Amino acid sequence: MSELVKKYKVAPFINTGTTAAPVWMRVKKSTSFDLNLNPETQDFEYIADEIPTTELLRYKPSLSLPITMYKGEADYDLAFDKFFNLETGTDAKVELMIVFFMESDSITVDETEYSGYKAWRTETVLSVQNLNSVDSTITVQADFSGSITRGVAYKNGENVITFAEDTSSNSSSDDALTWGS
Repeated sequence: MSELVKKYKVAPFINTGTTAAPVWMRVKKSTSFDLNLNPETQDFEYIADEIPTTELLRYKPSLSLPITMYKGEADYDLAFDKFFNLETGTDAKVELMIVFFMESDSITVDETEYSGYKAWRTETVLSVQNLNSVDSTITVQADFSGSITRGVAYKNGENVITFAEDTSSNSSSDDALTWGS
């Protein structure tokens, strides 16, 4: 029997710590989750084909998150801080993790097994698109800016969300989910 994937089974997390010591904050108060892969294609005029052939070069994922403005909620406070300070450049970059809670997985890294859920981890440029006080939303856009690292998100012994990279599935920079060449 097929099972419908519920909206809370795919979740974005933002690292509010450092790359070396991440602290993953779940975005909870977004009213939408629309992860766009933004495929980049190119047409080639192969001599054997009558019409051009379209090839898929890569994806440039982006995620738009309209966050309900609850002062004191971590996701709103982070978005408002970026809005108020008009952050650009490296100040606008954050690490993003997307956890696919409907996909259990386990991996072994250096003889240690990690069990949890399939996840992506990547650096993103987090830009504030608008603040709508009538609808009580502040919308942030996360544009993936680098390779996507595949792995497993799990809770460690202290009940803290952790990410383990799946070194067996990650390939070189020519991977289809890479930002560019």
